[in-house]
Amino acid sequence: MPEESITLRPATEDDQEFLLELYKNSRGDDLRGLGWSEDRIGEFLEMQYEAHQSFLRNDHPDLDDQIVQAEGVPVGHLAVEQRANEFRLVDISLVPASRNRGTGTLLIEELQAESAAAKRPLRLQVIRFNRAVVLFERLGFTRTSETGTHFQMEWLPKS
Repeated sequence: MPEESITLRPATEDDQEFLLELYKNSRGDDLRGLGWSEDRIGEFLEMQYEAHQSFLRNDHPDLDDQIVQAEGVPVGHLAVEQRANEFRLVDISLVPASRNRGTGTLLIEELQAESAAAKRPLRLQVIRFNRAVVLFERLGFTRTSETGTHFQMEWLPKS
């Protein structure tokens, strides 16, 4: 996908339906593995989405919440918080049709450039079984700690 066709714009209240569907498309594979019905998965993910939105409002008050667009059409979400000591990638997600096409790499490389210019690390938390772990590692992120469910990862700008 050409770099110039990818743009960002602030997320608005009008994006809530898109963001809910994106959230549901980005999660749930593990629940399908448990044999849950699609209706049950949908209901569970809607509750999880509401909890996630509440978490973002309460724990990330300075979040730069962006809609990723390809040729003007929403294809993803990028949420970053610039803190005094780091850039925190809070969320990056793309619709299935936009995955594995270079869009995620482009967005992360742009964040790395901003992080390097500010001389601050770029950090994130990711669920252990998320396919994006491979992408983050390919782009130079290292695991700094882990829990039973998540990896903490960081990318450090060169000195």
